[in-house]
Amino acid sequence: MLALATALLLAPARAQDAGVYRCGNTYGSTPCPGGQRIAADDARTDAQRQQAQALQRQTAAQADALADERRGREQAATGQLAARIGPSEAERARADAAAARKLVQDKAKAKAKKPKTSKARRLSQA
Repeated sequence: MLALATALLLAPARAQDAGVYRCGNTYGSTPCPGGQRIAADDARTDAQRQQAQALQRQTAAQADALADERRGREQAATGQLAARIGPSEAERARADAAAARKLVQDKAKAKAKKPKTSKARRLSQA
């Protein structure tokens, strides 16, 4: 039991000793052919680390608040109808009536503009 506890306590230290290796464009904890070991120590002070953690907690809280707000809006919109696309019934009726009036007017204009031709002559009169 003591050996297990010791192994568990030393495991994180061994993982940190493994280091970080750059292999081409990727980083990993295992060495690779042609890879370079890089220094990946956290150079921040404790105050800077705490400030970053506080900022992360604040950002997470804002994200949770925004998600709750979005869920509330979605819940409120459950019974609403979809937005109308295209003209309403009244607008469609007005457009149909205007089209019918225009058709009648166009027919009247076409009838009034018929070219006048002379009366047909009979061959016997010529």
